[in-house]
Amino acid sequence: MTKDAAQRRSLDATLIDHDTYDFKEAQPALDLLRSRSIPVIICSSKTRAEIEVYRRRMGLSDPFIVENGGAIFIPRRAFDLRDVKFAEKGPYRLVELGVPYAHLCTIWREMKKKNFRMKGFSEMTIEEVATCTGLTHEEAQLAARREYSEPFMFSDTPAQLRLLETLLQEKGLRITRGGRFYHMTGRNDKGTAVQILKMVYANTYPDKRIWSAGLGDSANDIPMLRHVDMPVVIRKKTGEWEHPQGIEPIVYSDKAGPRGWAEMIHTILF
Repeated sequence: MTKDAAQRRSLDATLIDHDTYDFKEAQPALDLLRSRSIPVIICSSKTRAEIEVYRRRMGLSDPFIVENGGAIFIPRRAFDLRDVKFAEKGPYRLVELGVPYAHLCTIWREMKKKNFRMKGFSEMTIEEVATCTGLTHEEAQLAARREYSEPFMFSDTPAQLRLLETLLQEKGLRITRGGRFYHMTGRNDKGTAVQILKMVYANTYPDKRIWSAGLGDSANDIPMLRHVDMPVVIRKKTGEWEHPQGIEPIVYSDKAGPRGWAEMIHTILF
């Protein structure tokens, strides 16, 4: 199979470890991709501020997708953004797909009045965010800089979760499940963002055949996996896998976290 241009997308509990947030076991695979000029597109529930730190540490310069498809940040270089609505923001061209965080917080406060047992990032101190994520104080500050999503912990019954989902749907919002938290977002998801970014690459490199692989471990990765040429599910630290329905063919890693990510990159390339 020839691949004129390929894209890899992943981060939480895939490219970085779920508990330590380390990616050293994936570093050789990252170096291999860089040596072949293959883009590594981070597509995550993390904030722009968090992803920018990882991009610097990993030596990445490609576009990235934040907060479960809330926005796409495209570096200001020769990308063809025809037919894509974007704004200039610092060093990026910004494609916004999500609902602004201020509006999400307003809806969140309305939901809290209905006595659901839940707590969102907007209610937490930085110390609380650090405690429930395992992040340092500085990293928790970056995680709290939300722009398009409200992560939250839910300790109520499954019936109450379904009720919350229904109430949010009536307001044009949705809930997705990540590795640690639920996330309240707009109608955006990783899949829509991936489709747009694939189109941008196709427009930018019309003489190339764009081939994409998506690697993820959580339910919020499923929309992404539906829109790549090779969907890959990374094994969780628990030893289990997410099992998306209606995606064929699909590949499952044997190893978990960044080891599984590196394993699958080598499988794809060789």
